Amino acid sequence: MAEPLKVNCRTCHAKLDVGEFAPFEQVACPQCGTVIRVPMRFDRYLLEKVCGKGGDSIVYRAIDPELSRRVAIKIGNGVSADGEADPRFVNSARISGILSDPGVVPVYNCGICDNRSFLVMRFMEHGDLERMLKHHELPEHSVILSWIAGIIPALIEARNKNIVHHDIKPGNIMLTAENSPKIGDWDLADCRTQGDYQTPCSEWASPIYASPERIYCGCEDYRGDIFCLGVTIYELLSKQAPFGLSGSTEEIYDRRKNMEFVPLAEILPETMPELSRIVSAMLEYLPENRPDYEEILKVIKQAVDYKKDMEKGSCSGHSGRISWFRKN
Repeated sequence: MAEPLKVNCRTCHAKLDVGEFAPFEQVACPQCGTVIRVPMRFDRYLLEKVCGKGGDSIVYRAIDPELSRRVAIKIGNGVSADGEADPRFVNSARISGILSDPGVVPVYNCGICDNRSFLVMRFMEHGDLERMLKHHELPEHSVILSWIAGIIPALIEARNKNIVHHDIKPGNIMLTAENSPKIGDWDLADCRTQGDYQTPCSEWASPIYASPERIYCGCEDYRGDIFCLGVTIYELLSKQAPFGLSGSTEEIYDRRKNMEFVPLAEILPETMPELSRIVSAMLEYLPENRPDYEEILKVIKQAVDYKKDMEKGSCSGHSGRISWFRKN
């Protein structure tokens, strides 16, 4: 006999017993006809649908009945070798707890259920920028730049607390229902001071966004995040990766070392010159040649106003060792 599972209809609020139906099956409310997706129990949560899949985890939209709120749950394939929760999930929860800036996705819980690690986070209704990029749903440049400006204070706080994210990219910049941007997925983050190139990073990295020092020696400080952010801005505005998408690890590294990319201003002539310059500086081979977050934020705020004026005018008729990578 199926375990009783009751849900409330979102339209008429009738309480329905859906325990006899398969998880994620869609059924109609007998009272008002509203289509309801049957949830699946997981710990105290009710999983509603799959939001995304990674190499070793699945992210679900879910309900936390105890607190009556919607959440996102990342569920791994198992537990660590010693039977504890996945250390990356624990690390993400710990780092998110250290950072207080509103530009960080809040983590509510982590643990083990059914011999699988899980991490509970705020549900980001509008998804991530990678999805928008792939589906050609990105808005005008002034809005994109406003989102970037919205997450930089979180990166400043992280730097000030010696925290490095190590995986800044469009897929880890997420939006709330109000389009407020937040940085998620702090699984690979660690604490290190500037110039710490002795402590190895996780061998997992996103090849498109990884800094040259991360590729070459497997180590980077917060200036590696600045490089990743530069690649991210370049890609979101131009719809292309500055150093390409393919090639061996050595080729990917050489293109960074030789600064083989076309400046934004040459791809997008309407780009504010100072914005093109700052993005190129963020992609500098040597970490010490990259600008700091405060300078980047100042220029991006100027570029937001510049782009708004441009868009308004347009509307009115004016014109060592190589580390291994994980593939996305």
